Amino acid sequence: MTGTPRMSLCPHRWWGLALASLGLAACGEDAQAPGDGSSVVPAASSASASASATSTNRLVLSSDPDLLIEELEGLAFVPSGRTFIGSALDVGSPVDLLVDRYEVWNARWLRWTPGENPIPDAYRPAQRVADPRPRPEAWSELVPAVGMTLNEAREFAERRSMRLLTFEEWLWCAVGPTCRLVPAGRRQRGFANILDTELYRATPVGAFESGRTPVTGIYDMLGNVWEWIEPPPERMRHWNILNDTAWPDDARFHAPTWVLGGSFMTPDRLLHTRDHRLTALATTFGHRSNQVGLRCCVDADLYLVSLPEGSRWNEDRRQRLEAVGARWGSRATVLLEDLLERQPAHPWFVPLLNGAKYGSRNGARSRSTR
Repeated sequence: MTGTPRMSLCPHRWWGLALASLGLAACGEDAQAPGDGSSVVPAASSASASASATSTNRLVLSSDPDLLIEELEGLAFVPSGRTFIGSALDVGSPVDLLVDRYEVWNARWLRWTPGENPIPDAYRPAQRVADPRPRPEAWSELVPAVGMTLNEAREFAERRSMRLLTFEEWLWCAVGPTCRLVPAGRRQRGFANILDTELYRATPVGAFESGRTPVTGIYDMLGNVWEWIEPPPERMRHWNILNDTAWPDDARFHAPTWVLGGSFMTPDRLLHTRDHRLTALATTFGHRSNQVGLRCCVDADLYLVSLPEGSRWNEDRRQRLEAVGARWGSRATVLLEDLLERQPAHPWFVPLLNGAKYGSRNGARSRSTR
């Protein structure tokens, strides 16, 4: 399966079905109240996102270089920037980001929550009702982790010294500077695990190669499972979401936060439409669903300067880091050159920068032959 991570450890009538399967309110109905008594926690800002940061403005990361390389292999480099969706919706990020290329899958979730998995048994793959349809052996380990509340998603991200994406950051990663209507830039058959694909279940992350974002290579930002984000800003004039007026700042609907991107039960959709509707659903902090997962991010500069300076490389590790840099390409060279100038002896920056420069040259050569 192309794009698979390393194994470590509509028609309007469809929305009643989609919303009911999520346990969310349809237009004009009361939204579901929190199911686990979770308190409403204020949204984390980008500046305060790294709960594991020390007083010296560094993150507390693992000292295991192989674990950190594996983490970097699963991260996309998303450069800073901004764009307008429509005439008034301004999205973007003021800093470069490292973003999960894949929705967090079950094996990764379990690796970071050993012996204390907060997800109820009903949402865990091993506990689900037997499915007579054949599955690959690793299917349950590679499908997205689901069933966590917003606060549990935040806690998981903090374990990795990361955070959830904000509303503006998530849309920036999905639509890019050209304001794409779908993450891949164009719609084609089989580009996402949505209702029209008729699978009716989540698939292993990265399975839909044709649906990844161009350049940055982020998978499943449309379909598969909805993704938790930090609560969005106050209502933006003229914009609506799928359960209509349930905007987070509207106390009548008791739905203070959102999930974005759609799921395997979402009819054929665009990320945003000409009639100013976003593929988003309002819900509660304590909501659980087998269609809601998460994706993490971190400020790139902060994460990279926090990598342990005492690391030493064998040939395999060096090549893996260069491959990460090559995938990041020219987008990362400015930041990496700046980091190397500030810390010339840092062992992580040279192989990452060498790879980024190699990726930039190959990208330019590929474009010149088209």
